[in-house]
Amino acid sequence: MSGYWHFVASAALISMLAKLTNLHSLAFILFMVWICYLFYKKWIAILTVMLSILSLLFFHFYLPELPNHNTLSPPDDPTTISGTIISSVEKSSSRLTFTILDKQTDEKIAVAYFSDEEIDYNEAIRYGSVCSFTAEWNVPDAATNPGQFDYRKYLLSQKIKYEAKLTDIDSLKCISKTGLMQVLKGVRHKVLGYIDRRLTNETAGWMRALVFGDDSYVSEDTVALFERWGLSHLLAISGLHVGIVVGLVYFLLIKLNLLTKEWAQWVILISLPLYAILAGGEPSVLRASLMACVGIILHKTGWKWNVTDILSLIFLFLLVTDKYMMYQVGFQLSFAVTFALLLSKQILLQSKSRFAQVLSISFIAQIAILPIQFYYFSLFQPASIFVNLLMVPYYSAFVIPIMFFMLILLPFPWISLLDTWFLNIHEIAMQIVYWFDEYVHYPMVSGPLPWIIVLTYYVLLFCFMQLWEKGKLKQAFSFAVMLVLLLTLNGLRPYLSPYGTITMLDIGQGDAFVVELPYRKGTIFIDAGSSFSFQEQAPSDRVHDQIIKPYLYSRGIQHLDAIILTHEDTDHIGSVSYLLEDFAVNTVVVSPFFSTKALYLLQLTEDVELATIKGNSKVTIAGHWFNVLAPIQDNNDTNGNSIVLHTTLGGKEWLFTGDISKKEEKKIVKQYPNLSVDVLKIAHHGSDTSTDRQVLSQLSPEIGLISVGRDNLYGHPHQDVMQRLKEQGVTILRTDLHGAVQYRFKGKEGHFIIRK
Repeated sequence: MSGYWHFVASAALISMLAKLTNLHSLAFILFMVWICYLFYKKWIAILTVMLSILSLLFFHFYLPELPNHNTLSPPDDPTTISGTIISSVEKSSSRLTFTILDKQTDEKIAVAYFSDEEIDYNEAIRYGSVCSFTAEWNVPDAATNPGQFDYRKYLLSQKIKYEAKLTDIDSLKCISKTGLMQVLKGVRHKVLGYIDRRLTNETAGWMRALVFGDDSYVSEDTVALFERWGLSHLLAISGLHVGIVVGLVYFLLIKLNLLTKEWAQWVILISLPLYAILAGGEPSVLRASLMACVGIILHKTGWKWNVTDILSLIFLFLLVTDKYMMYQVGFQLSFAVTFALLLSKQILLQSKSRFAQVLSISFIAQIAILPIQFYYFSLFQPASIFVNLLMVPYYSAFVIPIMFFMLILLPFPWISLLDTWFLNIHEIAMQIVYWFDEYVHYPMVSGPLPWIIVLTYYVLLFCFMQLWEKGKLKQAFSFAVMLVLLLTLNGLRPYLSPYGTITMLDIGQGDAFVVELPYRKGTIFIDAGSSFSFQEQAPSDRVHDQIIKPYLYSRGIQHLDAIILTHEDTDHIGSVSYLLEDFAVNTVVVSPFFSTKALYLLQLTEDVELATIKGNSKVTIAGHWFNVLAPIQDNNDTNGNSIVLHTTLGGKEWLFTGDISKKEEKKIVKQYPNLSVDVLKIAHHGSDTSTDRQVLSQLSPEIGLISVGRDNLYGHPHQDVMQRLKEQGVTILRTDLHGAVQYRFKGKEGHFIIRK
């Protein structure tokens, strides 16, 4: 079996992909055809075939499928929970979080406590402690918008169904236990605290991330920057970091004549698993540590094993020991990149210079994970290959070694000088990445690729790599062109689709409608609200970063033809400045009565046209018309000055009403006595100040759309409004109950889709 274990691992991978994509039959048929073809050509033996089939069947029944997270309901409140803390305990002045293994149900529970006052912590609250407390149950938030990060699904992938919110910190009683894991976790906690005390916040954040696998202290802007440019692997402890650790320890032990080579290898063999625990135990560090340990053992015993076999067996071992690891992005990316580089060994050895080799590594690593990038992040940055070419050597040769060096020197008084010196150099390096981000930011955006495109992509990639390895560069280039054409075709899919979509995003207590015309003829926003951050004294970027941008990226949208702002309240315009920063926008449309102060807050740039529209007019955007019904005059009220739009989409008459009151509604139906609609955006989130009974009777809508926050402080939608809608026979779709609401249409036919 030497040299063939990757077939067994491939069988496990097929079962894993079948669980992740629900393409069980197709995946199994393709694998069986492939494995039988290899056997028919006598490229593999019958033993390899049998073990591969056994692996396929075993992991098919062994690997878990996540439960339907939309049907979860919390247990009765409140309750007393007893169990063992099985995670690191995250503490701050006002927040406490950890994961506990419940003694009664043997299930993991995410525990959280929040306080307006500084928390007085009990030192017994730590990893391994046995605790009991009273808490209220909570089902974690699920994604209610397409493209949005699904926190509930993420916790389910960690085998956590519920959250428990501590009601009283005094009810938390813990008894600490002592063992190897507890000692190591305690050491990790104390060292991290010592790092925070000895270094500046920025340097401490880098040391926490690069030495101990905790990137929570690296600024959110930096983490987002690294994600955009495919540099996240530098923040995750991986083979690069483990290799540096092994090299440093081995160098110090040998060069300082502390130990012989034999004993130095034993020290590394023992210390690597301990370091893997201290570094957080993420899949990438486990893989790298296990590979290093196996390599040392094989070297000491004289056994010769294929490196691909070692990696395959470690892949199988980790899947067997923790079957939920298959859902971790780090696990998928780590093995995808490592396998790709191992299979490209001959290509890398053929490189004529060190520079060419590093460029090849960066290129292969990026193209190997491109479909995974699109699946999780909806974005791929082609220029990231060159950014990696610059940053990987910089981090390998300077940043990571200096972090370990500074860790050793923490007790010395002159560590502050070294801290300042590091920051001065690192600031220059970071400016290079920021320069790329500002001037070379031309990403490819797409939602998850269709399985047929993913399959075709990897078949073409395999052919390309084989021809490259054999030195047949002209033929390899032709397959590279086909890969580019395939990705281009994927990017053109919206422009070839006859379907259009109107989406009412669930942004809480605010409005955000996205109109996508067929064949991607145009993309139009009607309002883009957010909440107000009292801490920043400005509109919060949360809605944009967590809902609007992920949705647009998942739809492959980078350009907006227009943003129509009905009026100037934050819950309708708060995300506009962030949209203008991240997307190309042709026009922002407002009424003539939009205040100068509100325009200033939009932060319009010179390349964005500002247009005004008022009632009793018609406007055409991206070839699609809108009748503007209001405002005709200044009503001396921001809600009353809302732009009201009437249009036809997907064979239905739509009326977007902003936050107008009954007074403005009556004016409109008086001026347009024959106006009737199929879909009515219920004004002002269902406030009783809007949705007049007589107006409803004339408009006679079939569907009423209400954009409203869950458990909002205003009591929206008002019960009287709901009653009037029901009496009129209107089908009500509301974001607090249904999540994002979409109308997908082709020609004059369409249907509504709700998120939950």
